[in-house]
Amino acid sequence: MNPLFPERTSLLATVLSAGEALAAVAAGAGVIDVKNPSEGALGAPAPSVIESVREVTPPHIHVSAALGDMPFLPGTAALAALGAAAAGASIVKVGLYGPSNPEETLLLLEAAVGALRNHFPKTVLVAGAYADASRFGGIDPLEVPECAARAGAAGCLLDTYEKSSGQTLLNILPLEAIERFVGSCREYGLFSALAGSLGMAETALLLPLRPDYLGYRGALCENGRTGTLSGEKIRQISLAITEGSR
Repeated sequence: MNPLFPERTSLLATVLSAGEALAAVAAGAGVIDVKNPSEGALGAPAPSVIESVREVTPPHIHVSAALGDMPFLPGTAALAALGAAAAGASIVKVGLYGPSNPEETLLLLEAAVGALRNHFPKTVLVAGAYADASRFGGIDPLEVPECAARAGAAGCLLDTYEKSSGQTLLNILPLEAIERFVGSCREYGLFSALAGSLGMAETALLLPLRPDYLGYRGALCENGRTGTLSGEKIRQISLAITEGSR
């Protein structure tokens, strides 16, 4: 299995099916991410979709799966983490929608991490922070890396919750704040991932921050994030990341 901390920024491609996973692997994606956009920013896919994606993805490539935009329900988060791991995900991402403060965030993350350690110790948890959390009273994204480290998570994702507005991560948070997020992850020994309607322009601005992963869906598709994945668009983004990370 590829290391969780790549030497250079790696492309995380979100797919909706095994067919899209094959296309993403062929085009150079470093991590194959499975989610269900119709259920939210980090909408959870069906276990059968995770299983089919894992079956066609080479064993050295991580398959990550979203657990949903999680309310403050630690037991639900723990059970969801187990379900995704049992279906074959080696990385599971929980969206911190419900927790409104560090205490609640820690409780939710600890529940999910504990469940994985007891049953699927090789599967790791990623804490999904929302750049626009202030819109729904969620935890400040800059507080998430410390909570994730205390809970025993392996990494943090900074994403956007609202996808329909067309706003990118950089429209919501200034570059300086995103840099602080990535630096905080590094300080706490976590890998970092950035996402949120990213395109070529955002890629060029974010690569100098040296995140471990940049995540994409809409920029890789024909007709937006619910459209069909394009191998050519994946190759273009992959090349931009490779050249920009040198």
